[in-house]
Amino acid sequence: MQDQDEVIVGYLIQREDADGEVSFWEPRNEWQEDPNEGKLYEKVEEAEADAKALQEGDDATITVELVFEADDEDWDEEEDEEEAPKA
Repeated sequence: MQDQDEVIVGYLIQREDADGEVSFWEPRNEWQEDPNEGKLYEKVEEAEADAKALQEGDDATITVELVFEADDEDWDEEEDEEEAPKA
């Protein structure tokens, strides 16, 4: 559920195959495993149109996903996790 303080920065097209593998659409390189390498759409209508075209002839589930602006707290938590010694 969306928090009222969260800001939507764009949309990604996500593909999930029968094995649960998730990838993200990037027109020049096609499906990428890293969401940061997927195309960030500014308009939901454009993302939905591309997703619909990609769904044709594909057995996987293709959806448009919201991308929210990261809070400074989110970045701090991520950095702390990376710096924590591995046991």
